[in-house]
Amino acid sequence: MNDFESEFEDAIETARALLSSTEDSADLWEANDVVNHALSMRPANADAWVLKCQILSALDDDTAALAAIEMAVRRAPRSAEALYWRAAILADLERYKEALRSLERAFRCVNLDGDDTGLDDALLEDLYFEKASILDAIGRADEAHATYEAGLARCPDSLILRAGLEPIRQQKARARFTVIQGGRR
Repeated sequence: MNDFESEFEDAIETARALLSSTEDSADLWEANDVVNHALSMRPANADAWVLKCQILSALDDDTAALAAIEMAVRRAPRSAEALYWRAAILADLERYKEALRSLERAFRCVNLDGDDTGLDDALLEDLYFEKASILDAIGRADEAHATYEAGLARCPDSLILRAGLEPIRQQKARARFTVIQGGRR
C-alpha cells in the first residue's frame, strides 16, 4: 500500500473511532474534519460518504447528512448500506414514502434468496427494523408486524427486532378484547 492509500485508510479509521466515541460534540466535529480530508483524497469513495453521513446525522444535521448520503448512493447505487442510511435520514426528515422506496431498493440489492456470504447480519437486522419502524410510524401496523416477523425469520436472535415487535403484539392483543356494556353496579 502506498503512502496515499495508507493516509486515506488512516483518516477513515480515525473518523470511525471518533464517531464511535461520541461523548463530546468536539469529537464529532473532529471526525467531520478528518473524513473531509479523506474525501479530498478520494472524492469518489462511497464508504467515506456514508461515514460523513453518519457523522452529520450524529451532529443532528439531517439536511447535510442527506446530501452526503446522496453522494454515496450516486457512487454506489447498489450499496445496501448506503440505501439503508438514505432511508434512515429520510425517515428522520419524515419523508416516509421516499424512505420506504430506498429500503425496498436496499432489500433488492441484498440477495436474500441466494448466497448471503459477506452480508453483515447487523445491516440486515437494521433494514428490517427501519422498514417496520417506518410502517408503524405511518399507521401500517399489520405491515410492520409482518416485516418484524420476516426479519426474525432471517435473524432469529435479533433483540432489536423482538423489541420492536413486542409493542405491536401487545396492541393487537388489547384490540381483541371487547368492552361489554352494562354489568353490575
